[in-house]
Amino acid sequence: MLALLFRLGTEQFALDLAGLTAILPNSRINPIPYAPPEICGEFNWRGRMVPVIDLRQMFFGEFCEWHLTTRLIVFRWQGKTHRGNVALRAEGITDTIEYRPSDLQKPSVAHPERPGVLGTLIANGKVVRLIEPQALVWDSFHDVLFRETTS
Repeated sequence: MLALLFRLGTEQFALDLAGLTAILPNSRINPIPYAPPEICGEFNWRGRMVPVIDLRQMFFGEFCEWHLTTRLIVFRWQGKTHRGNVALRAEGITDTIEYRPSDLQKPSVAHPERPGVLGTLIANGKVVRLIEPQALVWDSFHDVLFRETTS
């Protein structure tokens, strides 16, 4: 399987490319009133507003830094009653990594109300946490992200 490798601060993460729609440069993001801090705003993409989840804020409580390698990872999200594009903002997006499902170790700590980390890979001697983008749109985000019509 192939995953996109990126950084959040000094930690390495990967995201499976299966549900990927686009990787875009970090662009102007408009704030969303009353949004949780993990949802840093939304941007216009192809005539539709796409919400942006800041992954560094989600996992470590700090916003992603602006670098040349900071990107917006757009994927198609499908929930029980809503669907649409969601973007994830991450730093240091420069490479991909191949892995086998058997290489994945279960996470040491799992948060039942905040899922998203599938497990850990060891790649080139570094710890890489594999995340599941569908699981990052937590139940608490639904009312903010999909407050009007579905796409």
